[in-house]
Amino acid sequence: MTDRIPLIDPVVGDEELENVESVLESGYMTQGPYASEFEEEFADRVGTDHAITVTSCTTGLELALEAYDVGAGDEVIVPDFTHPATANAVTHVGAEPVIADVDRETYNVDPESVRSVISDATAALMPVSWGGQPLDPDPLKTIADELDVPIVEDAACSSGVEYDEIPVGSQFDVSVFSFHPRKVLTTGEGGMITTDDGDLARTIRSIKNFGTDQREGETGFVRADATNLRFSDILAAVGVAQLEKLDDIVRRRRELAHRYTQLLDGIDGVVPPHEPDEAVHNYQSYCVYVEAGDESTRDKLIDRLGDRAIETQIGTYALHNTEAFADAKRAGDLSVADSLEHNLLTLPIAHTMSDSDQERVARALDEELKDFR
Repeated sequence: MTDRIPLIDPVVGDEELENVESVLESGYMTQGPYASEFEEEFADRVGTDHAITVTSCTTGLELALEAYDVGAGDEVIVPDFTHPATANAVTHVGAEPVIADVDRETYNVDPESVRSVISDATAALMPVSWGGQPLDPDPLKTIADELDVPIVEDAACSSGVEYDEIPVGSQFDVSVFSFHPRKVLTTGEGGMITTDDGDLARTIRSIKNFGTDQREGETGFVRADATNLRFSDILAAVGVAQLEKLDDIVRRRRELAHRYTQLLDGIDGVVPPHEPDEAVHNYQSYCVYVEAGDESTRDKLIDRLGDRAIETQIGTYALHNTEAFADAKRAGDLSVADSLEHNLLTLPIAHTMSDSDQERVARALDEELKDFR
C-alpha cells in the first residue's frame, strides 16, 4: 500500500514534551512563567516592544479592535480572499467588514481596491499576509496615514516571515499570529498579538484578563467589558520549544517550496506561487493556480490526488461567496478573489518529505492534469 503524503506535519519532539512535563510537575497550569517567556522571546523575534498571548488569532484580532474602540457604526476593510475568521472578528465587535479584492500574484489585498471602498466610517484596515506571503507595508501605511486609522494585520500564517528584511509582526500598528496545527509554529491552538504601543498593549492585557489593571502596583478590576482569554502555560511551554525550531522549520519549508517550483516547471496547466524579491515567504501554504479545465478542475484534482494517497487542499475562501458575508459591502466584482477560490490548489509540504515524495506529487499532478488540458 502506498504511503500517504500529509499536507503538513507538526514539527514536535522531546523538547516540547520536556517543557510540558515541567509545567505539569509545577502544578501551575494556567497562564504563568512559560507564557511570559513565550511573549518575551516572540517580541524579541519580531522586533516589537510587546507580545501578548491569546487563545487564538481570531480572539486576538477581536481584542485589538476592541482596544481601538472599533465597534457599532464603524467599517473595517478586509480582503475577500481569506478565512472567514478575519471578517468574523470584525462582526464580533459590532463593526461591519468591507471587502476588497486581492492581487493575482501575491494573493494579498490590493491597495487600489482598498482605496475604492474607503468611507467616512472606515475605522481600521485589516490586511492578511495570506499563506505566509508577507505584505508590502508601504502602500497600506500610506492609506492608513491619510485616514488616520490603525492597521491590524491578520498574520495568522506568517511566523518567521520577512519583507525587505523587516519581520512580519513589526510592520504595522498591530499584528496577530495563529498557532493552529496547520501553522509553521504550533501550540495546538493559540495566538499572539504584537505591537509597539504600550498603552494599547496594556488595554489588551486588561480586556483579556477580566478587566484587571496591568500597571505596576495596580491590581483592581477597572473594565466591565472584559473577558478571559488567558493562554495556558501548557500551550506556552510548547510554544517556547517551537520558537527555538522556527528558523529550521522555515528553512526546510522554503527548501521544499523552491524544489516544487523546479519540479513543476514545464508542467502545463498549473502556475507555481510568486515570491517577490523583497519577501521571505514561509510557505505555510504552497498553492499552485490551476489553469487547466474549468472551475471544477481543482476540486476534481483534490479527489484524484487523495485517491493516490496525496493530501491536498483548497487555498481558502472568497468571503463574498459565503452565506455569512454574501451581503457585505464590497469593491466591484471581486473577480480575482473569486478565481483564486476556485483555482488554487495547496500541495503538501510536510517537514519529513523526501525528494521522492515531492517527485511523486509532481508526477501525479501532471498525470491527472492530462484529462483537463
